[in-house]
Amino acid sequence: MPCTEKLFSLIPLAEIEYSAQEQIFAALKLDFMLKLAIMPDIHMGYSLPIGGVALLDNVISPAYVGYDIGCGMCSFNTGIAARDLDEREKVKIFYEIYDRVPVGFDGHTEYEDRLVFESASGSAELNEKVGRRLNSQLGTLGSGNHFIEIGKNRDGEVVITIHSGSRNIGHSIAGHYMKIQGINKTEAGFLSLDSVDGANYWADMNFALNYALKNRIAMMEAVCDILGVRLSFATMINENHNHAELTNEGVLHRKGATPAENGQLGVIPGNMRDGVYITRGLGNETFLNSASHGAGRKLGRNKAKKSLDVERFMDQMEKADIIAKVGTSTLDEAPDAYKNLDKVISYQEGIVIDVVDRVIPLINVKG
Repeated sequence: MPCTEKLFSLIPLAEIEYSAQEQIFAALKLDFMLKLAIMPDIHMGYSLPIGGVALLDNVISPAYVGYDIGCGMCSFNTGIAARDLDEREKVKIFYEIYDRVPVGFDGHTEYEDRLVFESASGSAELNEKVGRRLNSQLGTLGSGNHFIEIGKNRDGEVVITIHSGSRNIGHSIAGHYMKIQGINKTEAGFLSLDSVDGANYWADMNFALNYALKNRIAMMEAVCDILGVRLSFATMINENHNHAELTNEGVLHRKGATPAENGQLGVIPGNMRDGVYITRGLGNETFLNSASHGAGRKLGRNKAKKSLDVERFMDQMEKADIIAKVGTSTLDEAPDAYKNLDKVISYQEGIVIDVVDRVIPLINVKG
């Protein structure tokens, strides 16, 4: 039987899908697993569930960090009064964002930055694969659950929220080190930090973390320019929820979990309709100073597209008066594909986070 005294969950285990439970108990059997914290948005992922936070003893796992290294959230309060944005202005902003920010598999055809990637591993193949899209994908959104959202907070101010990561760069780096270990995406591989491969992955992972932040900032600056405001880095919130970091206790892996150190501001999104919560961490070490990274999926993408009703989706967004791309192409991102955000927050409030603000969408941009 797995060592359950290492397990700390913010949600009753009975509420967790069986496939995610299997991944939890498999992880607990690892000799170098020091502690495993489970967030209330948990659902099955590759090897470790999304919403899992694992503390390992001198070991790093590319699979536990995941493919989208550095995926995270940025949020910026523009100070603009939401009442100043009429319907015509909102529609104009919606289309201007799509004009300025490539989404899906698209990239920029012209770019100023000339970034260079040189893998710590010395792999010419990885250098070429990452370099191919390194500059063209800087300032691009991607697809899936990534979004740019213009919303209204409790004080009636316009807030920009962006969810995106390291794009092809992080995916290529993760895939390279999983290939070295001879594993596929459903398996967990582990590297000692003292090994050559472990040190190389650590360096390349940190490149992807920095790239993901630079990517979000580029998009945030573009949206601020559209709104006619200047981005202030002093007040912009940034956090990433796919990473590994060194602590005094071990190597902390967050796979779809928001850092929630004492006083740290975070962003927890729900879905296209329900917006985001702005939170402040309480530094709860029992749960590895972490919180959920969202509401968590209730339905996988394929099941959502097959089972959800597109007319209901359109009605939900129309009633909420949100300008968005609503149809079969985004049906897997419909509100009904996700767990109840308020319930997920209730499992955490006063334990790992306090709620600071709530932002309700006016405009939602997806790939």
